[in-house]
Amino acid sequence: MRRAAPMPRAAIVSPDPSNPAGGVEWVCTLLAGVLDRQGWLVDIVGPQRQPSRWQSRLGFGYPALSRYSTEAIRAQRQLDLVVTNGFLGLGSPRGVPRVHLYHGTMVSATKAEAGSLPVRERVRRTVGASLTEALAGRTATRVVCVSEAVAEEVHRYYRVRCDAVIPNGIDTDVFAPRDMQQARTRLGLPQDGRYALFVGRSERRKGSDLLVEAVRDTGYELLIAGSSGAPGVRHLGILAPDALADAYAASDCVLFPSRYEACSLVVLEALACGRPLLTTRVGWMKTFLRAVPQYEALCIEPRVGDISARLRALEDIDSAPLAADARAFVLENNSLERWSEHWRGLLEEFESPTVTRAPRRSRSSLSS
Repeated sequence: MRRAAPMPRAAIVSPDPSNPAGGVEWVCTLLAGVLDRQGWLVDIVGPQRQPSRWQSRLGFGYPALSRYSTEAIRAQRQLDLVVTNGFLGLGSPRGVPRVHLYHGTMVSATKAEAGSLPVRERVRRTVGASLTEALAGRTATRVVCVSEAVAEEVHRYYRVRCDAVIPNGIDTDVFAPRDMQQARTRLGLPQDGRYALFVGRSERRKGSDLLVEAVRDTGYELLIAGSSGAPGVRHLGILAPDALADAYAASDCVLFPSRYEACSLVVLEALACGRPLLTTRVGWMKTFLRAVPQYEALCIEPRVGDISARLRALEDIDSAPLAADARAFVLENNSLERWSEHWRGLLEEFESPTVTRAPRRSRSSLSS
C-alpha cells in the first residue's frame, strides 16, 4: 500500500509567540493560518531567553536575541520552510528555505525615536540591530516587504533586494462603517461629544507626544485606545477588534501623527471603517496617495500647529467622498483575502519538501 507523502513543516519566528497583540506578532499568526490551510504543519517560535545585561551593553544584544529566537528550530529536523521577521533571522538552520519579512527598518525607526532615546541605545540600534537586520535579509531565500517605501529603505540601507511587496491585510468585515450613536452607546461615550481617536502605543515614533497639546482648544476630546493614556484624555485601554471597530465608528476623526510607519494596521483599519483619518505621508501612505491623491486634504505633518489647524478646519472639508474612496481602495487591496492570496502565491514554490534555495526572481514578478 502506497504511503501518503508527509506534510511539509514550517516554523515562523515571532518576537513574542505568546502575545499576538503587536503588529508583527499578529502578522505571524495570520501567516500561520495561511500555511495551515495549505496543508503545512506550522510552529510559531520565539526567544528562548533574553540577552544578558553585558551582551546588551556591549552592543551584542540584538544578534544574541536573534539567535535565541531560532534556538527551537535549530533543534528540529525535516523543516521545509522558515519565516523570519525584522532582525530575527540569524541562526536559522542552514539548507532550509527561508522567507524574511521586513516590517520596516531599524535605521528609520531609530531616527524617528531619536529624541526619546539615550545616545547609547541609538548606537546599539543603529549598529547592532541594523547590522543584524541586514544580515537576516541577505541570507534569506526570499525577501518580502510590507510596503514599497520599506523596500526602498531595505535597499538603501542594507543593499538587500526585495522579492515581493505584500502590504498588510485586515478583516474588512469587522473594520467597516458602523452607526456612530450605537457605537458610542456600547463604549459608554456621551452622544454629544466630539472625539478624536488615537490608537497605538505611547511612542515618539507614533507621534503620541504631540497629541494632548495638538487637540487642546480644538473642540475635540482626545480618546486613546492602547496600553497607556495621558493626563486629561479618555483612555479606552487595549480593545479587542470588535470594540476597536466601535471606537473608530464612535469618533469624529482618527488622529495618527506618526513620524515613521511601514504599513500601519491602524491606518488600514481607520480607512476601512470610513472615518476621516488625519495622518502623515509615511510608509504605505505614499502608495495610497498615488492611487487616491485627493486624500492629501487630510494629511498632516507631525507638528502640533499643523495638527491643530487641520482639526479646526475639518468641519469645512467634505470628508465623506474621501472616506468612501479610501475604503474602496482598502477593500480592493488590503483585505485579508487579498493578503492571503499574495502570500499563497509566494509560498507555492516552497510546497515541495525538496526545495532548498531557489534562484531569486525579480521584484517585479512578485510585487503586488
